[in-house]
Amino acid sequence: MVESCIVMVLLCLILFGILQVSYVVAARNVVSYTAIATARAASVGLNDFMLHKVSHYASIPTAGPVSTPTGFGSAKPEGKSVGAMWDNAIARDNEVVSALGTYEIAVKEAYHMAGPEGFRSILDYENWQRDETGIRVGYERDGNNVITLEIEQTVPLVLPFSQVFFGHLDPVDATRGDHVGTYPGKRITATAIIEDHSELYLKNN
Repeated sequence: MVESCIVMVLLCLILFGILQVSYVVAARNVVSYTAIATARAASVGLNDFMLHKVSHYASIPTAGPVSTPTGFGSAKPEGKSVGAMWDNAIARDNEVVSALGTYEIAVKEAYHMAGPEGFRSILDYENWQRDETGIRVGYERDGNNVITLEIEQTVPLVLPFSQVFFGHLDPVDATRGDHVGTYPGKRITATAIIEDHSELYLKNN
């Protein structure tokens, strides 16, 4: 029994390690994509407010649980069984996308089109509401019309034994299920460099 307990502990460590490393790798890919998407938006002349929305929209996979709208995800495909719901979700009966996909697209389009006063009431996530886990954007333009943009986010790691695999981590608040607690957070940064072509087709007022 002692040997079995030791083996189980080691197996659990390996399992949690694989899950945590996989999540961090996926989060790095999300932050890298967010940097590219935000840099592209900056290169076509979008202002800081729009860059804020683009960076947050692109980072939804690491945004945590959705808080607004409260009905987001309640429009489930019809069906009495999982198989029937799946069939209805991927059905293409005279529709380009599924009913749930149409609902989500409408919410996200409304978020993009909203002004400075109402965009948070359309789409918001738990990690966006906290400074330590939110997306931070910094960029500068040099004299050669080159934009250097940096994205930073601290992603909470809610599985046990995170510090065993990543060493020192910053404590952050995060939501897991219905519980809000303090978890280790992995800081992730990504940099994108792109030429700024906005002055070629935008007028200066």
